[in-house]
Amino acid sequence: MSNTRKLAFLREGSIIAPAGHGKTEEIAKAAAHGTRSLILTHTHAGVHAIKSRLKRMGVSQSATIVDTIAGWAMRYANAFPRTATPPNGMPRNAGEWTCLYDGAHRLLQISAIKRVVEASYDRVFIDEYQDCEAGQHQIAIALSKILPTVVLGDPMQGIFEFTGSIVSWNRDVLPVFPELMSLDRPWRWEKKNEDLGNWIAQVRQKLLRGERIDLWDAPVKFIESDDQFDMGAFFDDFDSRDGSVAAIHCWRQTCNQLAKASRGAYQSIEEVAAARLMAFAQQWDAAEDGAEQLTAIRQLRDECVHIKPSVEHQEGASSDAEVLARIKSLAEVVKKGDAPGAASAIINLSRKLSNWRVYRGELWRDAERTLEELARGRAGSAVAGATAVRQRVSLTGRSPHKRIISTPLLLKGLEFDHVVLPYATHFAQQRLAAAKLFYVAISRATRTLTVSGRERFLQFPVPTL
Repeated sequence: MSNTRKLAFLREGSIIAPAGHGKTEEIAKAAAHGTRSLILTHTHAGVHAIKSRLKRMGVSQSATIVDTIAGWAMRYANAFPRTATPPNGMPRNAGEWTCLYDGAHRLLQISAIKRVVEASYDRVFIDEYQDCEAGQHQIAIALSKILPTVVLGDPMQGIFEFTGSIVSWNRDVLPVFPELMSLDRPWRWEKKNEDLGNWIAQVRQKLLRGERIDLWDAPVKFIESDDQFDMGAFFDDFDSRDGSVAAIHCWRQTCNQLAKASRGAYQSIEEVAAARLMAFAQQWDAAEDGAEQLTAIRQLRDECVHIKPSVEHQEGASSDAEVLARIKSLAEVVKKGDAPGAASAIINLSRKLSNWRVYRGELWRDAERTLEELARGRAGSAVAGATAVRQRVSLTGRSPHKRIISTPLLLKGLEFDHVVLPYATHFAQQRLAAAKLFYVAISRATRTLTVSGRERFLQFPVPTL
């Protein structure tokens, strides 16, 4: 029996699905077998990926419901608020999320609600299960007592150990959802770089055992360097790299610094919480006058834009002078106070300056959109505008960039033609989930992997599963 047929008719259990081994495809194929499936995952990007596969296979949207665990729990809790007692609106902190999940779990103990679930679905699939929190795990257990439930994930991609609330695969998952099978075909690399895919699969096994990884004896380009800001790996074969490129570093601030050092050739990607955007919005709202709001813009610019010293008579100097004159004029408008439209226009115009290289383009663009929300009366404050902007991003996805730099936490679940790991030695210096972070990073690459580091060998502690 094929994996797909097994998955479609299994009662309950877990499936180990290493990175790139066709997990999303198997879920979609199993859902296409005609049963009414509830498919839950963790991110809107994951929902989009599964829905896209289902659409491509011609599976009716009415036959399959795809949602985030959080979104599904919220819908049920808000439908029965007297019993679930959910927080008002979107949960804003860990305590409110716990309240939401506890409420949804209480609902699933009630006979009438169980009948609603039974009447709505025939079976449940839960994807990326290694990322489940304790409250989400309890919801999954409750669902498994109502309907056949299969969870899929890879404990080697469980990189959110720092939260302290993620389930342990060995301690929490396997006793409830026994392992049924493991996917063993590295689909992601077929017709792209099968040697790389096989090597990554072998590295996964070595990491599980705590064995040493040799970066020379591999289908990998290794560049020896003792400088974590050495840009050699970033620009090696730069012009010949067609397709998407991702540089991956564990430390968020270092990603920003490396993006700046690349002069914007690589764009630094913002975290989902968008802390710097929200800080800018709060600074704008708290400003006592237009001068303080202009200061907020300038401070954000210094964290988003590398400005090359201008050279007199250089190409584009005359047009730059015209743009700068317009920006200065708009700055005077902002100084007079309450001029988000003028501030938004400053950000927009700045992209036309030939000696300005934006390296945090997502943040710079979202600040512009935040101010537009305010200027057009769609938001009563910059904070409200920023919240609306980020909510749209979470639903529609990020704007694509050819070359990005970010952390394994933000890039997990994505894939790129080419991946660069600058100063990979730093992966071994991570206090938590070091081996998992390295595995997630290398498994994003589908065609080429370039690694720089102090030495050719890397070794990590045996990961906690």
